[in-house]
Amino acid sequence: MPKKLLLVGSNSSIAHVKSYYNLVKDYFDEVLVVTNVPIEYCEFKLVDFSLKNPFKVYTSIKRMRYIMKEFAPSIIHVHQAAAYSYITARANLTQLPLVVTAWGSDVLILPHRNFMYRHIVKFSLRKADYLTADAHYMADEIKKMVNKEVLVANFGIEYTEEEIPDKKKVIYSNRLHNPLYRVDQIIIGFAEFYKRNKEWKLIIGANGSETETLKKLASSLLPPTAYEFIGFVSQEINKQWYLDSKIWISYPESDGTAISLLEAMGYGCIPVTSDLPANREWIKEGENGQIVTNKIEKSMELAAQMNSTTVQNLNKNIIRQQATKRVNKKKFETLYDSIFTVEK
Repeated sequence: MPKKLLLVGSNSSIAHVKSYYNLVKDYFDEVLVVTNVPIEYCEFKLVDFSLKNPFKVYTSIKRMRYIMKEFAPSIIHVHQAAAYSYITARANLTQLPLVVTAWGSDVLILPHRNFMYRHIVKFSLRKADYLTADAHYMADEIKKMVNKEVLVANFGIEYTEEEIPDKKKVIYSNRLHNPLYRVDQIIIGFAEFYKRNKEWKLIIGANGSETETLKKLASSLLPPTAYEFIGFVSQEINKQWYLDSKIWISYPESDGTAISLLEAMGYGCIPVTSDLPANREWIKEGENGQIVTNKIEKSMELAAQMNSTTVQNLNKNIIRQQATKRVNKKKFETLYDSIFTVEK
């Protein structure tokens, strides 16, 4: 029998779904992606996964059942333990093997908002046959809701050993411009840091709902030469900014293991991150990066004083052992092997 994967992913994490597709596509004979936006990299079907209208939810469940019957997957793998996994699980009447990958806020924030969200997340986790998360802390949170084993694996990074150039006095931020990632606080913190470090520059990548507001904030606090918004950039340009920048900063209020953190570590940046359990699984404060426990500008100061070569050696070793695509691809393929063994 052919190995067929039904890969289900949300609009907000579509880049992640693409990364995951590229990671595992060679394992399967056929892959179909189900999402709510058109994609170009794979055959896809569109489904409305909004939970706001009960009638539309019922319609979406019926459409998912039709897709499952028509495609006849060997495995269903859903990315996001909320609306997407809820509708998929409700549609899975024939009990096809169901894998659910949690993404962070779905298990760390949503269950604490209200009873309905908690019900949706717990239902999704209970109905999953196999669970994965990209951080041990997330796995622990999942286990508080359901008594199941959780595979800890990330998507890994395309990592090649490269000579890292002399670092420039640049702080690089490339997380999305929405409230979760608190880029405004990074700009405010850098403005304080800049008062004593005029030779430094803040580079702000990506885009989002707050981009225009962030530009106005930066222009009100900093001279034009002290910062630059570069928007979304190609993989090669993004990599070059990692290689050039001494510091990489990310300050979300909630997060799992960010691929951008792993990339920054691999290409020689000194990471400055928010104080989250997932980040502490990768960063030991003062040794291979800085954790913001007080003021952002203070963590920037401490990172600026660190020895780049020492940090690079530590972080390269971590990435080689735990964060490459090769290492994590093997984890997911082993999971799939076990599923096919059970199904025989």
